[in-house]
Amino acid sequence: MPIPNHQLYSPFRTTLSSSSSSSSHSFTSKILLLLTILPVSLAAIAFILQWRGGIHHYFPGMEPSPLSHVSHNSHSHSDCVNLGRTNSPSFPYYHNWKLDFEASLTPKICVTTSTSAGLEQILPWMFYHKVIGVTNFFLFVEGKAASPEVSNVLESIPDSGMNWILHLDTDELMHPAGAREYSLRQLLLDVPGHVDMVIFPNYESSIERDDIKEPFSEVSMFKKNYDHLPKDTYFGMYKDSVRGNPNYFLTYGNGKSAARIQDHLRPNGAHRWHNYMKTPNEIKLEEAAVLHYTYAKFSDLTSRRDRCGCKPTKEDVKRCFMLEFDRTAFIIASTATEEEMMKWYNEHVVWGDKDLKMKLLRKGVLTRIYSPMVIIQSLRESGVFSSVIASAPSLSKENFLLSIDSSNSSRVSASVTLPSRKVGRTKESQAALNLLHFTK
Repeated sequence: MPIPNHQLYSPFRTTLSSSSSSSSHSFTSKILLLLTILPVSLAAIAFILQWRGGIHHYFPGMEPSPLSHVSHNSHSHSDCVNLGRTNSPSFPYYHNWKLDFEASLTPKICVTTSTSAGLEQILPWMFYHKVIGVTNFFLFVEGKAASPEVSNVLESIPDSGMNWILHLDTDELMHPAGAREYSLRQLLLDVPGHVDMVIFPNYESSIERDDIKEPFSEVSMFKKNYDHLPKDTYFGMYKDSVRGNPNYFLTYGNGKSAARIQDHLRPNGAHRWHNYMKTPNEIKLEEAAVLHYTYAKFSDLTSRRDRCGCKPTKEDVKRCFMLEFDRTAFIIASTATEEEMMKWYNEHVVWGDKDLKMKLLRKGVLTRIYSPMVIIQSLRESGVFSSVIASAPSLSKENFLLSIDSSNSSRVSASVTLPSRKVGRTKESQAALNLLHFTK
């Protein structure tokens, strides 16, 4: 009798069913294992990417450039010991801050300035520009930049290996927007070789309070230069931008320039450079600017009365001030009461109208710039400024600045301090007052 087919193939079906079940179980196990391993692996990768081995803090802009071959000393516990053992005025943290400029770093940039500002303003200004790539500083303190020493500086610059020179006031900060690493050095490195002069349009501080004490750390809003605005925006928003003042900017509007160091170079005022043997080939940058913190403190207005000895009349002030706003500010500071000055300051300098601010911010006339604020706040919070000030409690300002040259790569030229305007105040007591004011 023939065997039924279902009996004949029954063992084979059992075997196939068992094999299929085993394969399905194995596949499920692999899926579960993969789902378990995957998040653990991702977490491990994320941890490895975030972990840097040791904690070496950099301030913004201090990261080593991939184009440079700079070798930096590794940190050690002895660094902290050395900080407290200095017996001479110096920048205690300076040489450990990745600010040492070696011969391989190019281009080398120097800044020249004339100032009567106190150390509380000069130090943040200098350190900030060191962070973004300035190599040397030529400082003429107490307003003596018009002396023959300027010519001596220009003659000595080629011997010092400098490639570019800028003239900046101590109420101005370079803003190398568009440059990698927020680096002025990188920005000038990318300038074509045939270019002799680079124009930086200026942006003007637009303060939002009347009680600002440290503009570099407290001001983030600026009015853009018309060179960086579409013409229809500039002309369309002009009336709102001026707010009843004489011009678009309170003070100057023609920017500042950096010149390539070469023979026959001479300054052409405070804003441009001239060459006796040729017409400089210049370019104007479309993103980078110089930030001008003008009248950023109420005391900038009240101090106007001490700027010159002319009478506070419309005719006489023309002898001292070129710009209409400066003339008006001098007259107000010389004739008005404190309350009247504050009212005028809020009407003409402070941007208190929120709707107007938002309108001009949306149109691009006003802009927010935070990088200088972040860098200087980081420097200040590190304690470097107060440490530097504390290291020179009895030195006059020019001797203190000259002492920087002996302990750092910066070169600082300082002229002799002029006697104070107030009788009986010595150079040392004036410096002490500056230090006391800053450390409060």
